[in-house]
Amino acid sequence: MPGIRTLALPADKYYVARSNKQEVQQIAGEFFDRMVDDLTRPLTAEEAHPSQAQKLSEEANIKVTGKDYVEAAEKVDDLFLDNRWADGLPVVPPTPELVKAMEAGTTLPPQQVIGQVAPKGGTATVEKIAINSVMAGAKPEYFPVILAAMEGFTNKHYDLTHVMASTGSFTPVVIVDGPIAKELNFNSGIGMLGIGWRANSTVGRALELSLLNLGQTWPQVNFMGLTGRLEGYTFYTFAEDTAKSPWEPYNVSQGFKAGDSTVTVSSAGNPSVFGGGAVAPWTAQGVIDQMVAQIRNRGVAWPHAQKHIVVLHPDCAVELANHGYTRRSLQEYFYEQTRVPYEDIVKRGAAFGEGSEVELIRASVADGRIRADRAQIFLDNLKPGGRIPVVQSPDDFHIVVAGGSPGYDLLFTYPGTNWAHETVKITGATETKSGQ
Repeated sequence: MPGIRTLALPADKYYVARSNKQEVQQIAGEFFDRMVDDLTRPLTAEEAHPSQAQKLSEEANIKVTGKDYVEAAEKVDDLFLDNRWADGLPVVPPTPELVKAMEAGTTLPPQQVIGQVAPKGGTATVEKIAINSVMAGAKPEYFPVILAAMEGFTNKHYDLTHVMASTGSFTPVVIVDGPIAKELNFNSGIGMLGIGWRANSTVGRALELSLLNLGQTWPQVNFMGLTGRLEGYTFYTFAEDTAKSPWEPYNVSQGFKAGDSTVTVSSAGNPSVFGGGAVAPWTAQGVIDQMVAQIRNRGVAWPHAQKHIVVLHPDCAVELANHGYTRRSLQEYFYEQTRVPYEDIVKRGAAFGEGSEVELIRASVADGRIRADRAQIFLDNLKPGGRIPVVQSPDDFHIVVAGGSPGYDLLFTYPGTNWAHETVKITGATETKSGQ
């Protein structure tokens, strides 16, 4: 787009000084004159009509040759990485034949638009997603799962820009639920976030490549995750273990029917791990109370946005159920027990000065970030003796059963936006009994 000039504040100074108004004003003041100049100085000829780099036609096929297959494959990998079409791992060349085979995994036509991919707004069609799925090594029978996940990521209510561009190194979470998870052999048990299961690995990577290519992101350019994602190549992709869960499937709690196959896409930071696995003693009540303590200690800096995904391994979930917990009562337990005393947030605010959590809560109510139907709960507790929720409602605790036996329990927390969690029904499958 012509005519846009940008100024970059020095990150090493700005981020350190954010909590001090005077220091931030000084940093911004040094750029003010330059900003005024950029806004008022006439455009140069190049700025008004920027040169367009030669681009390959979307219809073009690229021919890569070598003295043998090994050399040709190496050239493909170099070509894709040099053009920022790949993630640094070898790719399967997306030949027309393989792309057509992938497209045959769904009843949707190749040119059907699934959505626009943030941050650059690239158009995700079935064909383009199929190309990335081939590159990732996915099977055609996985394709309906990938398409449903992309539908979730591109939903207008999903804040994909934050997870894709933030400095926070957030990682998407992908949870497959229902009969298709078993039919496609998604891992929901020991090693569910590790290697060895093609469905988990390639579905996650197909989504990673699709978001990279169609959202047009690249590290140090517009994906600014400071440490990068721990599961950057495959995301946190796993299935719920509905067979061992003492409760209804997670997707039923989200309004779907028992027997539906779905995929849930969400955004999260790196998970915290609880429980003793096969090493240390643990109790189910002890596990959830440790989670409660960690959440409460973080305070209420993001009450309008924070959400949590609680992944309980089957033994822990069964023990909780035996003590009378349902999924809903467990959500309510987390909601009530993680409330923060008013006196604690006042003390925290005094330590940090301006921008205290009390002020943030009032501002979030005033501008509607805290929903109108929940606002009074927060306002009524902004007084001595009050207990302020860390989330807007019990629904912001998502309880999923998965993991080994014995196992560990995971807590994914996302302090970004409530609009970063979608569950989508899988349909249009042609090569599985489920998801048709």
